[in-house]
Amino acid sequence: MSRALLIIDMQVFIEERIQAGVAFFPPNAIDNMVYVLHKFRENNVHVVHVMHETVEKGSFLHKEATSYPIISKFQSQAREPVFIKNTSSAFVSTDLADHLKQIQVDEIIVIGGVTGFCVNSTIRHGADLGFNMCVVKDATISFDLATDGLDAEIIHNTTISLLDADFAKVLSMQEV
Repeated sequence: MSRALLIIDMQVFIEERIQAGVAFFPPNAIDNMVYVLHKFRENNVHVVHVMHETVEKGSFLHKEATSYPIISKFQSQAREPVFIKNTSSAFVSTDLADHLKQIQVDEIIVIGGVTGFCVNSTIRHGADLGFNMCVVKDATISFDLATDGLDAEIIHNTTISLLDADFAKVLSMQEV
């Protein structure tokens, strides 16, 4: 069996939130994700991309929205499939699990966004499907939930701790 890097929802909306001044954590998350991606590519390890798409026209994640495309640093390369999801978990609305089984992947290393949302859902679901899930704690990104008074760092650390408790092995970018 083998491993794969799963990049979740690294779309322009992430950059837009940062540029709008929404607080995020960790502060070097994007650079760390790029580092991990390059490391996997250099070692010829499977890389799989997931994008979130909503069907409602006018949504910031509708395929025609400016927030929808993958950030240029994360564009897929040859033999890097892109799965389009419309659910929080990348496994529910795609054939991602079948693809990973077909290429004999049993360990999935996850980076991307947003930690408390789609990263969390995908890791939990992947663990339930029997995959060995890993999350790179400094290569996923969290944002403040200002309307609820929740800080990005607290959300991030709490989510990572909950995933570590029963769903995923937690790694740093240096450990990948």
